[in-house]
Amino acid sequence: MKKYTIFVLLVIFALISVKGQEIDTTNPYLYLGIYGGINDNIHKADFSELPGVPNCCPSFETGTGIGYNIGGLMRVPVDLNQSVSIRIGYMTLNGLLKKDEMIGNTEIRNTQPPYETSDIVKAYSEHSVNGYFGLLTFEPTYNWQFWDNFRISAGLLFGYLGSATFSQKEQLISPNDVVFKDTETRVRNQFDNVTLQDKNSFQFYGKVSFAYAFKFGKNMNLVPEIGYMLPFTNVYSSKWKVTPINLTLALEYPLTHSMTKDTIQRTEFVRDTTTLQRFGIDKEQINLLSKTSKVELTEDQNEYIDRTIITENYQRIIPKRANLQGDLKIVGIDNNGNLQENPTLVIEEIEVSESFPLLPYVFFKENSSDLSQTAMILKSNADNKEFIYKDLPWETLDIYANLLNIITYRLEKDKNATIKITGTNNNLNLEANNLELSKARAESLKNYLIESLKIPANRIDVDYRNLPVQPSNPTIADGIQENQRDEISSNSFSVLAPVELSQIEKVANPPVIEITPNVKSDVPFKNGEISISQNGKIIRKFAVQNSNETAKWVVAEEPIPQLETPIEIKFQGKDTLGNEINLSKNINITQKTIKKKREEIKNDTIFQRYSLIVFDFDKSELTANHKIILGDIKSKIKPNSIVSIYGYADRTGTPQYNKDLASRRIDEVVKYLKIKPENIRKYPIGSDELLYNNDTPQGRSYSRTVKIIVATPVK
Repeated sequence: MKKYTIFVLLVIFALISVKGQEIDTTNPYLYLGIYGGINDNIHKADFSELPGVPNCCPSFETGTGIGYNIGGLMRVPVDLNQSVSIRIGYMTLNGLLKKDEMIGNTEIRNTQPPYETSDIVKAYSEHSVNGYFGLLTFEPTYNWQFWDNFRISAGLLFGYLGSATFSQKEQLISPNDVVFKDTETRVRNQFDNVTLQDKNSFQFYGKVSFAYAFKFGKNMNLVPEIGYMLPFTNVYSSKWKVTPINLTLALEYPLTHSMTKDTIQRTEFVRDTTTLQRFGIDKEQINLLSKTSKVELTEDQNEYIDRTIITENYQRIIPKRANLQGDLKIVGIDNNGNLQENPTLVIEEIEVSESFPLLPYVFFKENSSDLSQTAMILKSNADNKEFIYKDLPWETLDIYANLLNIITYRLEKDKNATIKITGTNNNLNLEANNLELSKARAESLKNYLIESLKIPANRIDVDYRNLPVQPSNPTIADGIQENQRDEISSNSFSVLAPVELSQIEKVANPPVIEITPNVKSDVPFKNGEISISQNGKIIRKFAVQNSNETAKWVVAEEPIPQLETPIEIKFQGKDTLGNEINLSKNINITQKTIKKKREEIKNDTIFQRYSLIVFDFDKSELTANHKIILGDIKSKIKPNSIVSIYGYADRTGTPQYNKDLASRRIDEVVKYLKIKPENIRKYPIGSDELLYNNDTPQGRSYSRTVKIIVATPVK
């Protein structure tokens, strides 16, 4: 049988080789090829035993198996969609049939004397027949290509059953510990490779299949196919039929008649034009972007075509007018971050006074008495004239830097006042018990006051010691640095009293106005300008680089609008082509001056801000100077005043400890002021907010404070 299969394949390949020079894929007259695949064999039967071998099976009925098929093919086209074909090949129809049977009851006996029956169970056996069939096949078929490359086929299959053998056995499957009595094994009626007697050598099938043809290589077809075979004959005299379902793959090679064809020369133009609109041009432009040429040799049934294809790509550009438009978006932002579109601006005058404490310490660098290395601003007497309330900024540390100038000014005002300078050291390392250093620090400050600021020597007393009377923590770097100082005291409170400053502040509501042009431009935006004016006078200008850039107007920054005429906001911008856009919008404004509020509204609020002189390190007790300051504050508090007290600490200690310390400092102030509880607002902040730079000793000292704000309505 194998020799027959090999012979068929050799014949097919020989035909392909001989006809190879006649290939013309445009009109094949014949397809030759090979195929191969697998079968899913479905067996249907009705027999209990096969000729020549005993079997006690009730009846075999169904089974399955896997086979293969292989062979050669020839297909002849009838027209474009129809063809007939013949296949010659070899196929196996192998399959396994099984049948389970209950064959009786089985006694289960004890394995030790007495050998009595302990149980009776049912016994089951499995009957099986494994058939092996080889079939030489001849298939005439009609093929219809019904859509694209899809093909449906119908035909007959004639076969010669060359080999037909089988194996059979009966095997016990339950229970596991019994055997057949006659064989003393679990298998009986076992026969292997038995030739099937009374086989039907002639087999006859009907067949339908469905296929799709792929192009493979230069001019071949690769055709996967699924088919169904309907049997009309049994494989032997009793009822036993096999129904294969085939899955095959065929390779078809076309054969065509060779012919002499004329060659025709053709030139074809393919033109493609892209139309674009462009800004900045006055008239239409047409540009050749690219030009390519290629030669294609094709053929049809009667001739060769030598085609030259010239491809040209053009770009047509037509003028486009740039669109430039937009509007001004004006939004007010209040102190809580709330937004208000198109706001009315209110500018209000508020009378504010503030008390700044004086820290009477001059801090020196380690092991140094050089006054020029301290934070003090050193001036001559000629420079120290009428500067306190005119030139001092509203900033605590700047006022501290002018400590010596302020003391000098006040000594000139109070001729009976004297001061005492006490020099100290940190009493560690180079400064340990270094009283000479403490003395040098005190003398350095005294000499400066006498020589540069012209304070009489008899108004200055000097003392020195190691650590200050109220030292900072000597175990940490911050505390060590704070103990390297001169302490200034006076017999007159006026010399070291807080600096009192007062002024009228202007506040705006909303305090910030954001202006956004919201310009839409077809071409890139070049630049623009936002201007804010009142009565034709420019108040602000903002350069704008982006068409949607937001300008932020902080209203309270100088210059501030002075009138109640509307504020005019303008935007002027250009795109890169020079097109201009002008936008404008007005916002209303109300001015609330002190005079107007008192004369017309009859209501105003005076804000007074105070800071106590700094507390000693880690202390909350009030000193005599504190009580003098608090007495002055108490005299200014009215029955309708709202008093807000904020307590602070430096960075030393944990946040919770510092908050508790700040709370104790607030309580001491409240106890002394004796204010009605409903008029008090307490804010123990501690070190959660450091008021000043805590990297400097003066910054840490000023952070140990209590700030008081007294808000008193004026009626």
